[in-house]
Amino acid sequence: MIPKTFIPQKPFPEFKWQWASFAPTESINDPVVLLGVLFRMAKLEGRYSFSSTEFSNELRDLTNDLKDSVGINLADRVGERNVMRNSQQYWKSLYLIPKDTHGKIMLTDWGRKVADHEISQTEFSAVTIMTHQLPNTRIQPPEVCQKWQDSGISIKPLKLILSLIQKTDFLTLEELIKIVIPLSCTPNATTDDYANFILWYREGALDTRLWPDCCERSNDKRMAREFLLFLYYYGYLIQEDGSNDTAHFRINNAISAEIDLILSDISLNPTIDQAIKLLSASDVISDVERKRVTTIRNRPHQAQFRRDVLAACKRCVITNVTMPEVLEAAHIKPYKYHGEDSASNGFAMRLDIHMLFDTGHLRISPTGEVFLSNRARMDYGALIPPSIIIPEFINRDFLRWRWENYNGM
Repeated sequence: MIPKTFIPQKPFPEFKWQWASFAPTESINDPVVLLGVLFRMAKLEGRYSFSSTEFSNELRDLTNDLKDSVGINLADRVGERNVMRNSQQYWKSLYLIPKDTHGKIMLTDWGRKVADHEISQTEFSAVTIMTHQLPNTRIQPPEVCQKWQDSGISIKPLKLILSLIQKTDFLTLEELIKIVIPLSCTPNATTDDYANFILWYREGALDTRLWPDCCERSNDKRMAREFLLFLYYYGYLIQEDGSNDTAHFRINNAISAEIDLILSDISLNPTIDQAIKLLSASDVISDVERKRVTTIRNRPHQAQFRRDVLAACKRCVITNVTMPEVLEAAHIKPYKYHGEDSASNGFAMRLDIHMLFDTGHLRISPTGEVFLSNRARMDYGALIPPSIIIPEFINRDFLRWRWENYNGM
């Protein structure tokens, strides 16, 4: 155990945690932005550049789609100043686009699987937690990565944060900046050591005046916060009220058992393909998806929404089942992103079909084509029609919004 009197030392002057961009833009971590931009890249891949008019138009369309929910303005960041000029590190860092694109829109094999909805949003976030590593050779200069290597330091920051919150109940940005990141300079520090120092700090029993400052600039602090935001946006953490520095980030207890599985061996260093195989060999992804869906559906107005949708259409839009005992109302544009609680924004769906729809394993195009993920196709391929007739009362713009911007929860 590292003693309370220990003082970490920076291994090199510029040591810091680099999330996924040199210019923090926290809203990009929201799935409908991070993955929404990726989906729109896929439309133009191999044909246009990031500074092209075509890509600018896609960013303007995405901004319009998100203006009432996320509020990020990508429309002003187009042409030579487009979002990819400053922030393409987000997509590079997460292996979604190649390390060297030369300005042309290209996706990696992994990025293409995500964009094609072969990988669900839950699978994407779980794999990212398991594989995201510092130093990040995708975006950090080789000379900086070499300094990390020479110092014997390698960190899985997202896994570390989740592990520490499990041990200490919560984590604040202040604790991440003042305790966790400086202590990560120490190669032999264990999760128990991190937890001890966090608890000593909370008790006022730790003197950090001589500890190194690894977030010297305001952007460094914002960068550190993005590790917490990724876990928050993808449902692993719950943020309690408070200022940016002192807000408590806690484990989402609804999926705590599944988080245990993701963290079962923090020393594992899988590739993306290995992480997918590890997750596929267990029920962790399906359990997470089922519990997230159940939690989100338990809203005060859900019962009235179901009555309105089933009054408008009394049968499952996919299977034609009419038994009300097994029918539910599925939001097309999610409530989280200001989707209406109206019949025009809802499909009547059988329980299992609703689950597939909400988790992104079943998709319906604006013209009625039905698409299944690889996992869903194995069990449902022979049961699901290739296309359906969209009911007249459905708002086609809600369907288009989901098709272009959403990959399930």
